[in-house]
Amino acid sequence: MKAAEKYRRVFGSIHHLKDQISWTTGLTNMVEFLAWEPKQILGITKKQYVRQIIEWATDPELAGKDVEEIEHAIIKKLTAKMHESERLETYSTQRIGICHPREATRRVMFFSEEYLNKEFDIFLSLCSDTYLDLFYQQFITFKSNETWSTHGNSGLFEASTALKAMYMDNLAYNHQSNVLIANELKFNGRKNPDQILKYCVMYEHLLENGFIDKGTKFLLLFIGGDALEYNKQRLVDRELALCHKRPKKYQHLLRQELLEIVDHLQVASLTWSSLIAFNDRYLAENDVCQVEQKLLQGFRQSLQSKSFMHLAV
Repeated sequence: MKAAEKYRRVFGSIHHLKDQISWTTGLTNMVEFLAWEPKQILGITKKQYVRQIIEWATDPELAGKDVEEIEHAIIKKLTAKMHESERLETYSTQRIGICHPREATRRVMFFSEEYLNKEFDIFLSLCSDTYLDLFYQQFITFKSNETWSTHGNSGLFEASTALKAMYMDNLAYNHQSNVLIANELKFNGRKNPDQILKYCVMYEHLLENGFIDKGTKFLLLFIGGDALEYNKQRLVDRELALCHKRPKKYQHLLRQELLEIVDHLQVASLTWSSLIAFNDRYLAENDVCQVEQKLLQGFRQSLQSKSFMHLAV
C-alpha cells in the first residue's frame, strides 16, 4: 500500500477544493510538520541525533558500565549540548546543534517560514468570507458574498490530490465565484526561480483531476518581506530563460499547454507590513464581530514578533 493510500485510509481525503476543512486541521498540520521535520525540535536531523547517541554510548570510557551509568553519562552530555546551543535573546542568531525545547520553540516562533505557513493556514481558515472578499479584491475581480474554502500544504492535500510535482503554501478557493488564489508566503526570502511555472503545473493538475472547475480564475499572490516586481511577463520570461538553459531538467515546464495557463494567470505581491495595514483598516471600517477582531489582532501580534520585522534576515 502506497503512502498516500495509507494516509487517506487513516485521515480521509478531499475530492474538490470546495470541500470545507475545519480550522482544527491546521493544528494537525502543525504536528505533521514537526513530526516530518524533527530537526525543528531536536536541533539536528533525526539521523544525526541517533548517531550522536550511539557515539556517546560506545565511547571507550563507558566500556563495562551498566545501563544506568551509560544513561546518566548521555543525559549529562545532552544537557551540555543543549546549554551550548541555547540563546536567551529573542532574535539572537541560531547556533547549530542539539537544542533545548525552549530554544526549539524560539526558533520556530520567530525564525521559521514553515511555522509561519501553518499560522497563516489557521488564520485564513478562520477569516470571514467578507474579509477574504475584500482582501483578494485588491488584486483580482470576482463576485462577492460567496463561500471560501482554504487549504494548507499538508498530507491531506498531497494525499488527496496526488500532486507531487511541487509544494504550495496555501490555497483559497471560491467555488461559486470560480476563483483560485495561491498564497505563496516568504518569510523574508525571494521568489524561487521557477515558481510561477510550477504553480501553473499545480493549476493544470487540479483542473485535470477535478479539484477545480473549468474556467477558474487564477491569482498567484506572493506575500513577503519585500514587494515582488509586478511585471508578470518579465518574471515569466526570466523563468523560461532558466528552463531553456537546462531543458533536460525543466522540459515539463516548457510545454505549450503550460504557457497557455501562464497567459491566464494573474500575479500580485504584498508585503507583510501591507497585510497588517489592510487588517487594521478592515477592523476600523467594518462592523467586525469580537471573534474576528481577536483573530486579526492575534495574527498581527504574531507577525510583528517575527524576526523579519526586527532583523535583516
